[in-house]
Amino acid sequence: MTELVPMIEDLKEVVGESYVIHAPEDLLVFEYDGSVDKALPEAVVLPTSTNEVSQVVKIASANGVPIVARGAGTGLSGGAVAKRGGIVICLTRMTKIIEIDPLNHLAVVEPGVVNIDLTHAAEEHGLYYAPDPSSQKACTIGGNVAENSGGPHCLAYGVTTNHILGIEVVLADGTVKWLGGHTREVKGYDLRGIMVGSEGTLAIVTKVVLRLLKRPEA
Repeated sequence: MTELVPMIEDLKEVVGESYVIHAPEDLLVFEYDGSVDKALPEAVVLPTSTNEVSQVVKIASANGVPIVARGAGTGLSGGAVAKRGGIVICLTRMTKIIEIDPLNHLAVVEPGVVNIDLTHAAEEHGLYYAPDPSSQKACTIGGNVAENSGGPHCLAYGVTTNHILGIEVVLADGTVKWLGGHTREVKGYDLRGIMVGSEGTLAIVTKVVLRLLKRPEA
C-alpha cells in the first residue's frame, strides 16, 4: 500500500472520495470472484464514465501500478482477481442502457448493465438478448464481454462474441478507442473479436453495441 498512498488523492479527485476504497477491511469484498482464487487489491475505484476510467488508467500507468477490471464478480476463471495487487477498476456504477434500436435490432449499453435488465428493456420492443451465462440475474454485460460468457442458450444462439457488434475500450495508456461498430462487418482487422474474451488484459470495455434477436413465438 505504501507506494499507492500518493495516488489515492489523485484517484479521489477523478471519481470522488466515496468511490475510492482503500481501507484493508473494506477491500476484503473484492479479493475474490466466482473462482477459487483470492488476492487482495490495494485500492478499488468505481468510475461512472469512460472519461473517469481513462483518467484512472492514466494515473495507474504513470505510476507503474497494475490494474484489473471488475464487473459483478460472478466469473469462474479468476479474471476479476488482482493477483498482483494494484488497483481494481469496478465498473458496476456504469449502468446506463444508452439506446435500444428496435429497427436495427441492437442496443448500446455501459458495461455495468446487468444481463437480465437488458433483456427486460428489450422486451418492450419484442426483442431479447440471447446469451445467458446462467448468472443472468447478477452478471454484467462488461463481464460477459471480458469472459466471452456462455450458457444453455448458447447451444442454439452462440456465445457472447457472436452478439457483439462494437465496443468502446480504454487501452493501457488511457487512450479511448472504438472497435467494430453498429454492423456485423466492418473494414480492417477484427480487433473487436480479439478483445472479447481477453479478460481485460488488452483493454477495459466502457461501452458495448449488442445484437438483439426477435422474441420467439414459443
